[in-house]
Amino acid sequence: MSNQELETTKQAAEEPETVEAADSEVSTEATETEEEAAPPQAEETANEGSAEEAAPSTDAPEGDASESLSIHNLKPRQSLKGTVKNITDFGAFIDIGLPQDGLVHISELAKRKVEKVTDVVEPGQEVDIWVKRIDKKRGRISLTMVKPIGLRLRDIADDSEIEGAVTRLEPYGAFVDIGSERYGLVHISQITHDYIKHPEDTLTVGETVKVKVLKVNRKKRQVDLSIKALLPPPVEVQKVEEAKEVRKVKEIAGEVEQEDPVPTAMALAYAAMQTKSDADDSGEDTDFVKDKHKRKNEMNEIVARTLATSE
Repeated sequence: MSNQELETTKQAAEEPETVEAADSEVSTEATETEEEAAPPQAEETANEGSAEEAAPSTDAPEGDASESLSIHNLKPRQSLKGTVKNITDFGAFIDIGLPQDGLVHISELAKRKVEKVTDVVEPGQEVDIWVKRIDKKRGRISLTMVKPIGLRLRDIADDSEIEGAVTRLEPYGAFVDIGSERYGLVHISQITHDYIKHPEDTLTVGETVKVKVLKVNRKKRQVDLSIKALLPPPVEVQKVEEAKEVRKVKEIAGEVEQEDPVPTAMALAYAAMQTKSDADDSGEDTDFVKDKHKRKNEMNEIVARTLATSE
């Protein structure tokens, strides 16, 4: 083989290597280009992921709300807020955010007697309600708009101090709402130390007052209250009380002089008999004197007539 042929063959053998090297260089450059372009995409993907993590899920709260409030975990006396949905003659249906609407019977709309439901509520009105009863089997919820009592009669103790609001005034006293199932009564004599003709002279309806429990009659469901018991006494009364306290202290210390002994019942009876006997004797003397004067007058008249006849 000639030298020219050998060079041609050698060049032909070297050309594929050059092509492969070029292809390799091109692919390397392309890869580097892709890698340089890749980081921004990765960063965007990462940013999107973090944004999704930071953004609050709208489904989670709804799930939590449904789990936190359901007919299965409602409790009597629980406080809720709702919206009046429908009105009937016997009450109002309230949307409390559950599949089941609650019912407020007409008798539970207010403490006072309600003639018409529309006198108290209307559709779309937001109201404060309390759970009264739950029937889980039938899926019924009974509600009330009357705030549950915070103080039961059996929990009220004598001499305890309570705060309440005056609800009604009568000539004989004032009724006070103390948060129990029955109003307490402050008799007119227990309103103030001073004399008043009517409770209106001192109190007004709606006024908040502090009262002391005098007596609780659980059988009759009555509570007797006093405002006067929590007021400072007048100066005169205070002086009398202080004098009594001083005398009591002296008696305890033995400084009080011994008084005359208290007479017994027998002594009193004997004294009464003596008094009566003296009175009887005095009566007899009086009658004797009168009779004596009468006889003397009669004698004088006889003498006068006799003298007149003799003349």
